[in-house]
Formats: sequence, structure tokens, C-alpha cells
Amino acid sequence: MNRDMIKMIYFDLDHTLWDFENNSKSALRLVYNNYRNLLNSINTEAFISTYQKINTQLWDLYRKKEISQEELKLLRFDLTLKTLGIEYNESLIQEINDVYLDTLSKQEMLINGAKDVLEYLCGKYKLGILTNGFRKTQLAKLNSSGIDKYFKILVSSEDIGFPKPDEKIFSYAQKVSGYPKEKIAYIGDDLENDILPAIKFGMHAIWFKNNNSFISNLPIKDNIVIIDHLSELKDIF
Repeated sequence: MNRDMIKMIYFDLDHTLWDFENNSKSALRLVYNNYRNLLNSINTEAFISTYQKINTQLWDLYRKKEISQEELKLLRFDLTLKTLGIEYNESLIQEINDVYLDTLSKQEMLINGAKDVLEYLCGKYKLGILTNGFRKTQLAKLNSSGIDKYFKILVSSEDIGFPKPDEKIFSYAQKVSGYPKEKIAYIGDDLENDILPAIKFGMHAIWFKNNNSFISNLPIKDNIVIIDHLSELKDIF
């Protein structure tokens, strides 16, 4: 990748810049405490681990366009409580999800080195976020963690109704950037849903392995740039 060609850099947000794993656990603990009377027969860690497993499965279905965002939001807590054998009022599910998303968006933990590398890049390139997350929640995360000032654009799958890895979201991101795709780089942690589709579309891509958070069984091509720490971006750009 010729750094002199690049004018625009998109980042994935969750697991790439914003520490979703730790922030989500913190938010879920607060949700558990908020609904302790409902969940008192289940310990905190069982609640969190059950939710995480179900949430991961549902996000996979969402990326495959087998469920909608609204179904995802409601099903994850509905199925969690059912799996744990908790009896509840159906109307409570929307409330729990709203409390979770509000709490989650206020968490501040970033991936190590995120703010430093954004400070380094922001004066050289136009920066943006390209995410499958919910727009309102993602904007709040950027604000809470203090990195909103670095970004000119946020592209969410909500904007066009097509989540990554669909080519349409990459095409939309390219159009709103104002740059041709060969002048855009995309940095994400998910090989299958971030990196390979970005390369297929014609963008440059850098795979941030982030402790191998999203390793797939797909073959890794020789032309994929791989980093293990965000600070390595300073050597690339």
C-alpha cells in the first residue's frame, strides 16, 4: 500500500478502537444490578456469559440479513431470560434493551493505543467510522470515550439497510467520503466481515488482529496487511 495514495481512512469501531468486550461487561453488570429483583436466582457471570453467547449468534444472523436490527435488539434479552429460565413480562424486554444500550454508550474504555494513533492520523488524513452498530449508540460511544473529534463521517449499516460484509455499505462509504476507493483504507478486526469485503470492493485494508478476536477459517491472502497493535499504524501511515 502506497501511503501517499491514501486520503481517507475508515475504522471499524467495536473491538477496533472502542473496547467492546470490557465495556459490554461493565454495562451488563449495571443492567444486572438494575434488575436484581428479576435476576436474583442467577449469578452475574451466568447472566453475562449467556447473553454474550446469544448476542454473538444473533449478530451473525443480522450480518446474513436473516433478522432485522429491531429483532436483534429484542431477541437477545428475550432469549437470554428464556435460556436462564427467568419468568418475565414481555413488555420488559424493550425496557431492558433500552437501559443496556444507554448504559453501554456511556462506557469509555478504548483499545490500547487508540487515542494516540488517532491523534497521529487526524492531521494527515480524513477519518471516518464504518460500523454495523446502531448509529445513535455508536455516536454516543464516540462522544463518551472522547474520540468523536477525530472523525468527519460515521457510516452505519442503519443508513442503507445493508450490514458488512455486503458490498453496498462499502460502496456507500466510498461515495460519502468524496474519494475514489483506491484512495481509501479500512481498518478492522474481523477478517471475514471487515477486511476481505473491503479488499474485494477495491479499498485498501489493514487487519487489526486484536488478540485474534475474530479469527475465521478463511484463507489469509498474502496481500493482507496485518497488525497486532494500533501503534503499528504509525509505521504504515
